[in-house]
Amino acid sequence: MNLTLRVLIDFIAPETPLYGPTWGVTKNLIRSPVPHDPMMLWNGLQTKLPPMLDWLRNHYPPYPVRKFLIEQSLRRPHSEGIAHHYDVSNEFYQLFLDKKFMFYSCADFDHEADTLEQAQTNKANFLLGLIDPQPGERILDLGCGWGGMLQHIYESTGDSDNILGCTLSNDQFEYANQRLPFRVELENFITKDYEPESFDKIYSIGAWEHVRPKDVPDVLSKLYTALSPGGRLVQHFFCSLVDGYHTWQLAGQFYFPGSHPPAYPSQVRAFEAAGFRISARSIHDYRPTLRAWFDNLSANQDRAIELVGLRTYHRYLVFFASAWRLFDESKAMLVRYRLDKPV
Repeated sequence: MNLTLRVLIDFIAPETPLYGPTWGVTKNLIRSPVPHDPMMLWNGLQTKLPPMLDWLRNHYPPYPVRKFLIEQSLRRPHSEGIAHHYDVSNEFYQLFLDKKFMFYSCADFDHEADTLEQAQTNKANFLLGLIDPQPGERILDLGCGWGGMLQHIYESTGDSDNILGCTLSNDQFEYANQRLPFRVELENFITKDYEPESFDKIYSIGAWEHVRPKDVPDVLSKLYTALSPGGRLVQHFFCSLVDGYHTWQLAGQFYFPGSHPPAYPSQVRAFEAAGFRISARSIHDYRPTLRAWFDNLSANQDRAIELVGLRTYHRYLVFFASAWRLFDESKAMLVRYRLDKPV
């Protein structure tokens, strides 16, 4: 069944008049009682729609309704949203992520022939250059995932005593503490209190997206205070290009309930308002990573469904394909920043 027909079907579904066709199609695809044919799903979600349907996809429900619905979702505790997305099964994530780092964030496919493994190594080395870790420096990873970047830093410096990771995912916390030679804490970096000048380097890779717009100034202020003079904050995150409450962000609550990352202009203003000096910025293409995850997951369909069930399997498969289109239409972008605290 093609995407256009699914839109028409969902227009008569009970929820669609309130939540809109983007939300309705997403829900319909996730709740399918049978596994999707991966290529039909991928091609369907990239299909160019007739102008009227495309307008509705991007503009319905009306802005005030979208704003209200998203803000209602933002009342959920951070821990609930993190558990919904990350605490499904470490083995499930191993089915589609790279084997060395288990990075759940955009890789760097520097060459057409790069595998996901090579592309994530490229990314790790790129970020290592931005962070520039030195033995003895106190380094904090915000939302450290399964600890891949901390391990890379440890291999570079040989210093495990001064690096710290924090995650709000119980599954990631257990995984890291069972396998890694450094400290990882189960803590919310958004609400965490930091001692002044307690770190020399702080970074996040794919975790800043969980900081809600109203919380960004306060979190940046706390991180600025936590850094020693001359310290740096390295950020790797995706964001929308314009401020607002978009239909794709409403549908995004299926994947990351309670998250609504600020748009690019707001981020830049917030970095500068906190006192940081922007020393480096780069934009990266998320699409090859999303396609690699989609292909890996669909290739492991049977085991994935066995581990997490059909609906969760569908949720990730639809997420990867939908996100690919989002970046292809330039509605979102992946950016990296090096932010310095003046001496």
